[in-house]
Amino acid sequence: MTRVARSPDCANSPKAARAEDIALALMGVGDLDASVLAEGAAWDRFGAGITGRAAITAATLEVPRHEWIEISEVVTHGKAGSVSGRLQRDGEAPRIFCHVIRFTSASAATIAQIVSFDHAG
Repeated sequence: MTRVARSPDCANSPKAARAEDIALALMGVGDLDASVLAEGAAWDRFGAGITGRAAITAATLEVPRHEWIEISEVVTHGKAGSVSGRLQRDGEAPRIFCHVIRFTSASAATIAQIVSFDHAG
């Protein structure tokens, strides 16, 4: 089971909490409900980009296991949000990560694009 330290930034912001939940689902902690993805949503990430609700949902099921994830910052404004922090996968050195989420509107109901990266920290 992955140990998770959530950000203190989300206590008074439902949109920030939503962005944090999405980022965790992208890292294999929790589920990403396909209905939050626009049909033509794109996930640009290490290795290759993925387009489409079904492809993104399937890709979240193949994420490698993490020993721990520490979210240090969640920022949302308008139609965008970012979630960043540190993580460690089984048998690897700690890494830093960031997920930038662009929603279709400021209501943050549907995701249009996600850009994710991580690298040795």
